[in-house]
Amino acid sequence: SLSPALTPAIARPGSVSLSPLSAPAVAPRAYDPPSAAVDDTAGAHRIPFELEEHLAGLEAWATDNRNDARRDAVAFWSLKIPAIVASAGAGVFAHFALTTVSLIAGAVASVAVLVDGINPRGMLRNIHFRAFHDIRLLTNEMVVDWRSRDSGSDDTDTARHIIRTHEKERRRIGAYIRDAERALKFKD
Repeated sequence: SLSPALTPAIARPGSVSLSPLSAPAVAPRAYDPPSAAVDDTAGAHRIPFELEEHLAGLEAWATDNRNDARRDAVAFWSLKIPAIVASAGAGVFAHFALTTVSLIAGAVASVAVLVDGINPRGMLRNIHFRAFHDIRLLTNEMVVDWRSRDSGSDDTDTARHIIRTHEKERRRIGAYIRDAERALKFKD
């Protein structure tokens, strides 16, 4: 998570939040502004609204990817753990001559493995975690660029330049998420 000093002030009430080109889950949500807004190190200039809104959209996109990664991890293990436990239990029950219980546990394990094999889930966990970290790095780079700007330059022009400069990286992240999601959908 970003330190409070790097956390952008998020979408103001009544503002339009711009979503990334390829969001893995839902469009960015409106958040309540945090107590500490992003300022430069000297605190002399407040970050322009355009950059603030862009950082808020990236933060929402990163959070959505982290949440998707967590859901993918749960989905990945949701049938594997019951299969492991049921098959191990079947062996233990067979050892103690509980044949009927052992057969039922073995059948449960078989069904769990069969369903997981036919409909594998949670395969994008690593992609979503990679995207989460890449987006956070991108956000951090943008904040560093803002804080190290020429103090004599126009803040709005500098903010627009920072957004344009990092657009290629944002598109790259969106492209590899999209490509991974498409690859899995073509297997279905």
